[in-house]
Amino acid sequence: MEKVCAVLVTYNRQICLKKVILGLKNQTQKIDKIFVFDNNSSDDTEEVLKDLGFSISSDEADPIFKSNSYVSFKSGQNLGGSGGFSNAIRMAEKFDEDYLWIMDDDVLPEPDCLERMLSEMKKQKVKASIPNRSDENYTDYVVKSLDFNSCLKYAPYTRKQPYTQELTESSYRVADMAFEGPLIAMDVVREIGAPNDGYFLEYDDSDYAQRIQKKTAIIYVTKARLHRQLANKKNKTESKKDLYTWRTYYTYRNNIVFDQTYGKNWRVRQISPRLMLIHKTIKSVLDGYAKNNLPILFKAYSDGIHHRMGKRVEPNY
Repeated sequence: MEKVCAVLVTYNRQICLKKVILGLKNQTQKIDKIFVFDNNSSDDTEEVLKDLGFSISSDEADPIFKSNSYVSFKSGQNLGGSGGFSNAIRMAEKFDEDYLWIMDDDVLPEPDCLERMLSEMKKQKVKASIPNRSDENYTDYVVKSLDFNSCLKYAPYTRKQPYTQELTESSYRVADMAFEGPLIAMDVVREIGAPNDGYFLEYDDSDYAQRIQKKTAIIYVTKARLHRQLANKKNKTESKKDLYTWRTYYTYRNNIVFDQTYGKNWRVRQISPRLMLIHKTIKSVLDGYAKNNLPILFKAYSDGIHHRMGKRVEPNY
């Protein structure tokens, strides 16, 4: 029987965290270990974890992380989403389980989600899968391919080409994923290593998907359901006018790094970032947000071009 370790990254979402942990404990396929990486939460997360039977430590060398079934590492600082997942997976790859089931603290898998994912992975002979996140509150965006050839797809996420037909088969091969429920064989994780924490926020999951696909295909398991606890009734739509924030900086910087890393030609690697800069500069001026937006945009462009990664703009959580 395969041994599975669920890996969660959390930050100040004790109510959501409790629900997802109970959901993991209620899986029809047994989960052997649940490992929570606490990104320095300041709410009652620690008390909630203790009530749920977790052992907690801030020492990576603490033997509890290998010996106990429910364990949590308390980080001394908030490392961002990328830093949280990178460190959590780096620690978890030292465990003895056969699979890592990776997720945020605000998702909720249905009881048979893990069982269905494992079953379909065996059937398709692959070592990575993602669940179906569609429900009445959210429509999943299932990416069939990424276009790394066109320099005109320079805006964030426009390289992603989704499946457009109704998804009725048991599974589909995908080219991208979010850290919202991917299940990955531990031998693949050990081969490719942890996610790149330099992204800090955004694109670390897409980057990891590209690295996974060098070792195995990733499949979307249609009947393996996982819900997003904080999803709106409708997916968010972009505003026609955009006032940039610290999040915009990371999105644009990391988009440039992603294009330069995986672009198939010099036009994608060099022209696309410049087109994005020109487009967003003009749009910010026309929107009347030049004073706010342009410093953020120019810093994102400069840091992206020179691959200056990590936390370079302070988050405002």
